[in-house]
Parts: sequence; C-alpha cells; structure tokens
Amino acid sequence: VNRSAAPGRSMAPARLCAAVYLSTAVRETVAAAARAAAFPAVSLVDVFTDDTYARSSLKLVGETGPLLQAARLAALEAVRLIDLQNEPHPAPHPRCGAVDMVAFMPLSEASATDLAPELRTCEDLATQLGVSLGDAGCSVLLYGPQRGRTLLEARRHTSFFKSVRADAPNRVCLHVPPDAGPAEPSQRAGVSVVGAMTYVTNFNVQIESASLTECKAAATALRTAMGVQVMALPHAHDSVEIGCNLQASTELPSPNTVSVLQLIRDNLPVRAHVRRAYVVGLTPAAALDAAAAS
Repeated sequence: VNRSAAPGRSMAPARLCAAVYLSTAVRETVAAAARAAAFPAVSLVDVFTDDTYARSSLKLVGETGPLLQAARLAALEAVRLIDLQNEPHPAPHPRCGAVDMVAFMPLSEASATDLAPELRTCEDLATQLGVSLGDAGCSVLLYGPQRGRTLLEARRHTSFFKSVRADAPNRVCLHVPPDAGPAEPSQRAGVSVVGAMTYVTNFNVQIESASLTECKAAATALRTAMGVQVMALPHAHDSVEIGCNLQASTELPSPNTVSVLQLIRDNLPVRAHVRRAYVVGLTPAAALDAAAAS
C-alpha cells in the first residue's frame, strides 16, 4: 500500500471500505453474510458481534467494482436471513433495518474536502447498492454529500431512535418517501440506510460506577467540544457504554481516541471507572494492513 501519497490519494487504484451493520447477534446469520461477501480482490478485514446490543458488523476493503459486489452479496444474504420481528424488543441498540446501515468510506482520516472525489465514488456505490436492496424488498434511504443529508439526518426520518423505547410499538416507520424499495417498510426487513461518508472509527468506552444520566452528560460534553456523534446506552454488568463515531468533518481530520477518552473521563464523576475502551472495526491504517495481509 502506498502511504506516501497526499492524504486521501494513492498512486494505485483506490481501495475503499464498506461497513455493513446488521441488526442481529445470531452467529450463524453473521457467518453466512460473511461467507456471502467472499469475492475476488475484496478482503473481509473485520467481523464484530455484540450480544448485548443484538448487533453485528462486517468491514470489507477493496476496489470499487469488487467491493460493491461483495457488499451487495453480504447485504442480500442478511436480508434473506434476518427477521426484525424475531429480534429483541425494545431494541437494546437503536435500529431501523435488518441491514441497518451500510457506509462506503475512503480509507483515510483526512477531511471531507480533501476526499471529495473519493466520496463521490463512494456515493455512486451506495446508490447502486440501494437499488439492489430496494429490489429485495427493503425500503432504502440514501445519505451523503450529493444526497444532501447525513447519516444522522437520514436516521431521523425513521423509527431508529424510538426503537429502544419500551413504550414504542415493535414497528419500523419511515416518515419520508424512500429512495428505493417499498414506500411502506416491510416489518421483516425494515429500512436500510445506505450512503457515503468520511471514515468512521467506532470507539466505545464502557463505564462502571456511574449512572446513565451521568454518562449521557459526559457524552453531551464530548459532542459539544469535539462535534463527535455519540450516545450513551445501558450495557452488560450494570455498566453504561458511551459509543463514539470518530469522523473527519468538512475541514478537520478525525479526532483521536486518546483525546476523546480524556474528555469523557474529565466529565464523569470521580467514582466512575472505565472498564474498557476499544475500537470496533479497525482504524483506516489497520484496515489497510489487514487487507494487505489477507
């Protein structure tokens, strides 16, 4: 891999990343989706399952055409196998689709401005995958710079955030016309949110001896200070997990995990204890290294 080129550029054909998030922790289903993703010139660099949150992810690295095909095969297999009506309610982690989200991303932590050409390519891939998912019966919302809305904004058009509420019906809702697929979401497949964005490093911090309210206050402080997309949710062993999406903005590179962790610590009560802090799904450099080694 040529890392001497300017940020977001490579002398070789661009290698991009596709992250596919599934609303299940059933190992057989996740393994089947991972097997389906096997495609020449594409590396499956990470598979992660969280039993507590009933959520899994696959991370794929490859050049544009093969990457699209691998992501399509994995997503369609997941749609075939996952029935949202058989997943926990209320959702332990927000969700709106069996294939809950797909992100095509440049393998760089550079700003969106520096990565504009790569993001356009990623958005083209997302549009093609969205059509395939729509043909398979999923309602699809697209996001990205050309679409004019972010992942967060797309999710707000669905029942994603309400899905964790015990008083909310076990029903997927869509409040705007879909970009592909049925206008009325299938309650089996739900709504898939598919798009392009700068690389997201999922950084989770599990906190003990602090209340959910106190952890939400720390998350708010992080969001205010660094612009990080973050939420605090109950986790195993009476702990709370603060989940952070570390991502470059239009002009600034991605914040680093050390600074994020320190800011969280600074905004928690003294009695709070960080049980663990970990990255899910690899940083861009680690993803490239894993692809090169596969």
